[in-house]
Amino acid sequence: MNTSIIREDDDLIAEARISLGSPPLSEDFYLVFRGSPDKVIALLEHALPIAKRALLAGEYDDRRQPRL
Repeated sequence: MNTSIIREDDDLIAEARISLGSPPLSEDFYLVFRGSPDKVIALLEHALPIAKRALLAGEYDDRRQPRL
């Protein structure tokens, strides 16, 4: 598995910010974060169970644009 973890400069918008992604048909992923590693880990741990429940139940604001 190829993993890339990158720390970027902190910002004023959020105490911790995380971006995750993976290419199609791959177990590889990247994680880009801002904030202290401890705060980022705490945010991931807090968000995962909530995201599992909400995403599987369709409880989210879908802002995708229709494809032409």
